[in-house]
Amino acid sequence: MKSQRTSTSTDAKLLAAIRESVVLHGVRRTTANDIAERAGISRMTFYRRMGSVENAVLAALTQEFRSYTGAVWSGTPAGSGREQLVHFAVENVRLFATSELLASISERDPEFLIPYVTDRFGASQQLILEQLQGLLDAGAADGSIAPAAGTAVTLLLAVQGVALSSRVLLKMGIFDDSLTELAKMLERYLTPPLPGGVELEGATNVTSVEENPLSNELEGH
Repeated sequence: MKSQRTSTSTDAKLLAAIRESVVLHGVRRTTANDIAERAGISRMTFYRRMGSVENAVLAALTQEFRSYTGAVWSGTPAGSGREQLVHFAVENVRLFATSELLASISERDPEFLIPYVTDRFGASQQLILEQLQGLLDAGAADGSIAPAAGTAVTLLLAVQGVALSSRVLLKMGIFDDSLTELAKMLERYLTPPLPGGVELEGATNVTSVEENPLSNELEGH
């Protein structure tokens, strides 16, 4: 038991050291020696636990995502599955905009993130994808969402796009406005159509010829 507590404590110190180093130096200038020194461990122990600096940065990112999504989840108010999902998605973007770790990587080493945008999902994205799928399942159960096979991934990509653009949106002074629009977009996207294919209130409805007085009048000529 003591050995397990020691291991957990070492891992926590190691992840904190990785985060601190990347925030200060970026990915490329972060070294195993720097991380090991900050964590109070040997360089050999670092490599035994992490394998490489890249793996270490990914582990720190996953921990950051887990911490942030946990904070958002614990503050999610009661409501339908759809309401909870919209809140979860928007508030995660809001919170990740404050992440010093993600900001440092985006500013100094944006190429580090590219494979996880264009080629594959990383552990951090899989974590959020699982959370989104759980909320979609809850929405399907209470009837507030009618998800399809690709809904969770589509949501992840939409939220990820806004999150990665947060620095631009903040510089433009429209970050909060963009989150408001994101919430509207998600709410509209996730709301099931009414029976008969009727869309949301406010959606554009096409009037049939039989119901159009002008069409009827033209047909009489």
